[in-house]
Amino acid sequence: MKVFFVVNPNAGKKKALLLWSGLKRFIDIPYEFAITKGPGHATDIAIEAVKTGYKKIVAVGGDGTVREVVQALAYSESLLGVIPAGTGNDFIRSVGIPRKPEKALEIIKNGSVSCIDLLKAGGNFFVNVVGAGLDAEVADAVNKSMRLFNGTITYVAQLIKVLTFYAPKDVIIEIDGNTMKRRAWLVSVGNAKYYGSGMMICPDARVDDGFLDVCIVNELSKAELLRFLPRVFSGKHKNHPAYEVIKGKKVKIEFTPCAKVHADGDVIGNTPVEFSVEPGALKVMTSKV
Repeated sequence: MKVFFVVNPNAGKKKALLLWSGLKRFIDIPYEFAITKGPGHATDIAIEAVKTGYKKIVAVGGDGTVREVVQALAYSESLLGVIPAGTGNDFIRSVGIPRKPEKALEIIKNGSVSCIDLLKAGGNFFVNVVGAGLDAEVADAVNKSMRLFNGTITYVAQLIKVLTFYAPKDVIIEIDGNTMKRRAWLVSVGNAKYYGSGMMICPDARVDDGFLDVCIVNELSKAELLRFLPRVFSGKHKNHPAYEVIKGKKVKIEFTPCAKVHADGDVIGNTPVEFSVEPGALKVMTSKV
């Protein structure tokens, strides 16, 4: 079965193209590839690959590249593969794809297929975590920064910067028709566990259970928040009294005043925003889920 690789040369601080050049000598199956030329191009390439009849389409890049390719593969018979070449690579952590490119390539050749859920908002699909509030502000700051260091260091530096002006806000959250009011730092909606280069914000989320994990960090002092956040990398934060999780299938978030909204690491607008789960919408080549 011929494989099509969608290569984002700007992923991983523009190191993805070098990674791809080294990986090609290990590919011993029929394949074609294309290099993306800018934002959104991976989607266009993947759409054409699906139309042409490729059954295995591989994103070579980070979570942004995966998200673009997924727009073309959702509810199709084509399988998603991933060669991780980004900075954070959060998606692969939840679906059992190895970090090393050569081992990820073995999954493309011999791995199993798993059907996973997707998040949907405004006609677009997302694979990891979406939400609004503090983390969206930080994501925006990270994306606008120079990114001289790895994802975690950059994230922490921008978090400290954002905390100089950001404060908790009133929020109305509607989950499957049930409405609740909170004063919160952020509301994250997880299809998968991770975002922000390994932060396990939704530690109990599963990509194949047909539900979203609505994770709320309610109001607490900035000092306590700084003690809370390091625990997110291990999932130990879920026992903190300010942390709350509700499972659901449709979620609406409305902050007052409005807050930025992020999806898979990119800011996509402002609240109010609605999300839904699309059960089993994507077929992924993986070792496990």
